[in-house]
Amino acid sequence: MKTNENGKSGNFGNQTSEETIEAAFDEKCRQEISGKEGNFTMRWDDPLPFNDYDLPDIPAVLLPSPLKEFATALSDHLETPQGAAVLCLLSIAATAVQGKFDVALSKDYHEPLNLYLLVAMPPANRKSPILKQCLAPLRAYEAEMKKKLEPAIVRERSVYQSKKQEIELLRKKLNTENNATLIEEIADKESSLKEPSVLPKLFLTDTTTESLAIALEEQNGKISLISDEGGLIDTWSGLYSGGIANIDILLKGWDGGDIRIKRRDREIFISPLITLFLIVQPVILENLAKNKVFCGKGFFERFLFCVPTSKIGYRKNNLPLIGEEYIQAYYKLIADLIKISGSSKSLHLSDPALALWKDFQNSVEYSLRNGQKLYDCQGWGGKICGQILRIAGLLHLAQTRGVTLTIKENTMQNAIQIGELLILHAQKVFNEFSFYTDNRTREAKSVWNAIKQINKLCFTQKELTVSLRHKMLSDKIKELLPILIERNLISEPFPSNGGRTLNYLVNPSAFEKDKEYGQN
Repeated sequence: MKTNENGKSGNFGNQTSEETIEAAFDEKCRQEISGKEGNFTMRWDDPLPFNDYDLPDIPAVLLPSPLKEFATALSDHLETPQGAAVLCLLSIAATAVQGKFDVALSKDYHEPLNLYLLVAMPPANRKSPILKQCLAPLRAYEAEMKKKLEPAIVRERSVYQSKKQEIELLRKKLNTENNATLIEEIADKESSLKEPSVLPKLFLTDTTTESLAIALEEQNGKISLISDEGGLIDTWSGLYSGGIANIDILLKGWDGGDIRIKRRDREIFISPLITLFLIVQPVILENLAKNKVFCGKGFFERFLFCVPTSKIGYRKNNLPLIGEEYIQAYYKLIADLIKISGSSKSLHLSDPALALWKDFQNSVEYSLRNGQKLYDCQGWGGKICGQILRIAGLLHLAQTRGVTLTIKENTMQNAIQIGELLILHAQKVFNEFSFYTDNRTREAKSVWNAIKQINKLCFTQKELTVSLRHKMLSDKIKELLPILIERNLISEPFPSNGGRTLNYLVNPSAFEKDKEYGQN
């Protein structure tokens, strides 16, 4: 707790940094306290400002070549955080291999290699160029397949339509004396009628969940949803279907759960695998948190989040070009992964890699306890160990192109380092955007922002109420102030003017830390 130099106690926090009253408070506040407590020496715990999480970038060096070199060159070229490119490239690799491999820990425990990823960055952070550069080899493959296969597919469609028309013409001849013969002929033709082939499609940028099911059926149960716009979220939430939304296929697509859809003219039965990558503005996260369609269903918990620090204001805008050798090596890797064929294979962990993963699993389990860092997002934390197996599998395939099936220790080490960084980003997302029902943290942040606007190291409750008069009632403010006290941002209240006025002290380090993290 905070104490004065004479040992008198006040309910103001614990020791970590000292500020004397002369330095800490304005003249009015100093006069109020000094007569009662003498030369009062403040001792504060380190403050925990809102969103104050140490969010280092996710470095490209954790990826194998050639992803590492391409991600580094792309980030240097666009002057964007490497983490955005890292997650985007993981989604591209997952698109290339999903359904072809899994990671097996036992006979009954297999993790597929698809991922749900979301990068949130403010406007003007060059999200679209990041996505365009990373998507290029997928587009190139689809263009190559279109050129190669489209003539034959066009012919198939023509034959199919002609045969359908022939059947309809036969059907119009019914109700004559040759009905039995015609019926047999129609049945024979319909039973031999084959749906035309479709062009390979690796990803979609926009779709309804109903159209997604059809696309998955056409593409053998595997496809990716990749977008730099929030429109996908609006579509899934029922914006264009009268508010009717069904995200079961998105939930099942994360781990290959069975989907059976019955429509009047068709039945779809698939075990889909979907890779989902969104690189969007933070407001999309906020909208997700407010949308009841996605709440309480485990949808958010399936995502790996990256909320990198914006470089806007510090860019040099010289945009060094990406080396052609890095581009070609990246294109070749993705093409090689796409062309891997054959039945699905299982990757396994070497003994040292398994030992590393189990250590990580034990560490995560402890973090899920009450009071530990993953307690407030247990649903997400309960999935992160499996997510690390998926990432390790993708790193291994990018390095070996599937020639070997044993994931080595150094690959698992890099996957775990990525995971540890993703945990920090997830903490921020779940705290800041209130994916769960309690909005008190967000409201308390508004109170703290008002205190920063007052910009004094000692303020009265009346000053705070006036500052928030158009936003929040005084009773709500009183209810939220204890959260700021728990975070060592402000002190317990103390009276002045004969008890008529309540004062609060502000931890000077809190102002400094907010400036350090660029919060406002």
